[in-house]
Amino acid sequence: MKIAVLGTGGWGLTLGQVLYDNGHEVSFWTHSQEEVDLLTKERQYKDKLPGIIFPEEFTYSTNMQSVVEIAELVLFVVPSQFMNNVAKGLGACTCKKNPIVASATKGILESTLQRMSEVILANVPWLSADRMVALSGPTHAEEVSRRVMTTIVAACPNEASAKFVQKTFSNEYLRVYTSDDIIGVELCGSVKNVIAIASGVLYGLGAGDNTRAALLTRGQAEMCRLGLALGANPHTFAGLAGMGDLIVTCLSEHSRNRYVGEHIGKGETLDEVLAGMKMIAEGVPTCRSAKALAERAGVEMPIVEAVYETLFNGKPAALSIKELMSRELKSERVA
Repeated sequence: MKIAVLGTGGWGLTLGQVLYDNGHEVSFWTHSQEEVDLLTKERQYKDKLPGIIFPEEFTYSTNMQSVVEIAELVLFVVPSQFMNNVAKGLGACTCKKNPIVASATKGILESTLQRMSEVILANVPWLSADRMVALSGPTHAEEVSRRVMTTIVAACPNEASAKFVQKTFSNEYLRVYTSDDIIGVELCGSVKNVIAIASGVLYGLGAGDNTRAALLTRGQAEMCRLGLALGANPHTFAGLAGMGDLIVTCLSEHSRNRYVGEHIGKGETLDEVLAGMKMIAEGVPTCRSAKALAERAGVEMPIVEAVYETLFNGKPAALSIKELMSRELKSERVA
């Protein structure tokens, strides 16, 4: 099968490798001719996945039309803040195979508060919702690229499309489950990044395992509360896309969002932390989006609010935690 991958970050290249391992022909689009030249010549991206050599059969181009024209699957793996423009680019292309479109990008567009599938559908006129799939779960590229056993979820209201993506990606080291709850799966993949920043803050402050367990549990409750208000299935938040991805992003040394929080907890400013990073931490822009989405839906999300105040309003992290612990006492069932 001919598959087009839009984006040449670590996760996009890794998913391309999965597809190649499964016998598919993979072509990549990137906006950067410099990346095309680098990847064609060196077959690796040392800044993103050091030590991983990608197949010589991979092809790279800045011409999106040539990459997607005869593709049967188009996979978005671009940072969320670029999704709108890249989706417009796909919408202007002619695709002869009426491809399934999948998104492995996690985030909420700040300007419109749309999930990534909503951004794509709004900008690709020839694409229908029953052929739009979200791919999300506990999947650090640093491990999947080394073929470490991993699980992920393919979500679409149309079961046939979800199963198509499931079959296309599944192999001996990547097991794909299906879901019909694309709202829940995308919200989980987005908001867990904000909770992971909070987890990093706890590491930076030297908090204990008890504290992190509380954070993950209450963070999952906030994610579920928002999901219920927006029409998601509550069971999704206890699954791979929810609690599974939350655990790995909050605790793993590979987590860019945990990294941001950890350095904030050690006293650095957000600008200082981001200036020292080569890759994007999606939880930073998503924090703004999640806060705005919660306010619009009338949902209380105190952890997201605390992260927002610490990142953008300069509130000391220790004070934010103290205020969380001092909130009005409640029953767990209704809190």
